[in-house]
Amino acid sequence: MPDKRERILSSAEALIARRGFHGISMQQVAKQANVATGTIYRYFADKETLLRCLHEERLRGASAAILQNVDATEPNYVQFRQLWLNTMHYLRSSPDSLCYRVQYEASPLFNREDERKMDERYFKPVYEFFECGRVNGLFRDMPAELLGFLALENLMLLTQKCTKGCIELDDALYEQLLDASWNAILKR
Repeated sequence: MPDKRERILSSAEALIARRGFHGISMQQVAKQANVATGTIYRYFADKETLLRCLHEERLRGASAAILQNVDATEPNYVQFRQLWLNTMHYLRSSPDSLCYRVQYEASPLFNREDERKMDERYFKPVYEFFECGRVNGLFRDMPAELLGFLALENLMLLTQKCTKGCIELDDALYEQLLDASWNAILKR
């Protein structure tokens, strides 16, 4: 069983994914986490602190999952394929995290400068991969952040559509999507 802190974070994430930021209280989080409300305050000063911690921890977890088994010594396509597959696997296996992120980024808690710093901290190897490909003439001549968006971040919307049953994908379609993502960033 996860520790109390993680249960609190996971419960807040699940509640927000279903109800939104304004639809939850600390009492609801405590009930979902199976802890006393006062226990939450042993770990987090207030709701805002809880939500900011949750956001950063989930970014850290996403980064670790996305970068798993990516070997910078491999050819660019092999690295890209691993990044893409890892991203898709993470998003499909973490629907609450995806919904939470969308909610967080639409909330007053979202701060562009803080987000930029966390992206740099946790996703720097991803941006470096795209920047290196751009500098070496393999990828389109556009900022690494945009290359990453074209190749990976659009998978968030695709995953939302799949989770809601709007789109069904099989292995052959995943391969086609991966190929289309690769071709979208290649320099022409």
